[in-house]
Amino acid sequence: MTTKKEKLIRTTVQLSPHQHRALETLSGPGKSISAIVRTAIDEYLDPYYEQSYDNQKLDRMIEEAKDQIGKLQEDAIEMRDIFEDLRNKV
Repeated sequence: MTTKKEKLIRTTVQLSPHQHRALETLSGPGKSISAIVRTAIDEYLDPYYEQSYDNQKLDRMIEEAKDQIGKLQEDAIEMRDIFEDLRNKV
């Protein structure tokens, strides 16, 4: 999503006359056509942003699970060694 401090990239978008008129009607002091277009794009892309965030969250959870599995495997090896030592002492 666009933030106020984010550097903007100039681009050209071709609009139909009725789209341009509608944007001119919606624009005004403190609300430029560019700002309206950016807002519309953000709203259109919102599901993508959410999916991207969810995917990042899922990736972190998978990495944490892999770390935990690795630790459990290490613990299992240690436990097996402890049981083996106990068997040899008995």
